[in-house]
Amino acid sequence: MRQLLKFLFALTMVFAALCAAPGSAQADARLDALRASGVIAERFDGYVEIRDSNAPSEARALVEDVNAKRRELYKQRASESNVPVEEVGKVFAGKIVDTAPPGTYFRRPSGDYVRK
Repeated sequence: MRQLLKFLFALTMVFAALCAAPGSAQADARLDALRASGVIAERFDGYVEIRDSNAPSEARALVEDVNAKRRELYKQRASESNVPVEEVGKVFAGKIVDTAPPGTYFRRPSGDYVRK
């Protein structure tokens, strides 16, 4: 139980760090706009992906940047909490569902999409 509480606290800190990352306001606005339009989708594992094959190169670059930052934070928190990186991503994905703008697509583990 203690390990679980420590893990959940660490995940909350990951989420807060992502939201407060320096220079992220502009990136967050772009990400929100692309998610709301359906160009970018959130995944069940805490990462984003291109959903629209006609996505502009800016969207592709943003996906790479967002995923790189999330991957680094997930690794750090997983190491601190002694849990698998994949579990950190999955828990974080649940928090993303709550904060993503309306219209955001989410890819389920089965591969199908659901729209918020």
